[in-house]
Amino acid sequence: MKISRSGYYGWVAAGCPERGAKDAVTLAAIHQIERDNDGNYGVRRVYQSLNKEHGIRCGYGKTARIMRENGIKAKIKSGYKPQTTKADKNAQAYPNLLDQQFNEKEKNRVWLADITYVRVNGKWNYLAAILDLGRRKVVGWAIGTNPTAELACKALRNAIRKERPPKGLIHHSDRGCQYTSKSYKKLIEDNYMTGSMSRVGSPYDNAPMESFFGTLKTESLYKHTPGSIEQLDRILRYWIDDYYNRRRLHSALDYKSPLFYELSRYLPFILSA
Repeated sequence: MKISRSGYYGWVAAGCPERGAKDAVTLAAIHQIERDNDGNYGVRRVYQSLNKEHGIRCGYGKTARIMRENGIKAKIKSGYKPQTTKADKNAQAYPNLLDQQFNEKEKNRVWLADITYVRVNGKWNYLAAILDLGRRKVVGWAIGTNPTAELACKALRNAIRKERPPKGLIHHSDRGCQYTSKSYKKLIEDNYMTGSMSRVGSPYDNAPMESFFGTLKTESLYKHTPGSIEQLDRILRYWIDDYYNRRRLHSALDYKSPLFYELSRYLPFILSA
């Protein structure tokens, strides 16, 4: 019946209530979903996972009720945010070509870039990342002890090496000095990308990137604080490369993972070619 032991014994411990009998399979699946996702899924993603991944027909209201009655909810924390990027007033910025148009559906047409902070053993370290807007997939990232232009370049070089994007790709970032630096702009132009930058003081111009960093922190880094840069690297390799890119359901992709979205969108054309 695909019921976990813990779910079954939890039902027995509750005295085998009548409604609990009807909900036993669903509750067991919800517990499994939460274990598989480190307790990060709220009602929306649990509902989607039940219906799309576990084959259990369950309405949104019923999912919410079962989770509420059993004290199941997403476990998140918040934290202090230090400054990661600072604009260079003398640097020339690219125009804002994206203009908050985040409805791109094709891969490697728009990349978003940003840098965020990570506390490691009481000190701030930094993560530079590149997100493909069409797939909501992290295509390149790098970590370092300082938010430098070289760190940003390393993340972009990793993305270029993996994806080999076509000419004309729009690269969007904020106006931080890392992204307006000569070395970073040269990397963009040498790879035939078109630069785009947010307006001053407008984080909403790079909202999907901000959302990704928020998800990473609340679902992973605030729960599993790394004690060393090596441990941070292991955590990110698992959470970004294995979990987020391959398995985590994304609301902008109709609750598919970036990998499943890519396969469902492009694999039929590849096989028919």
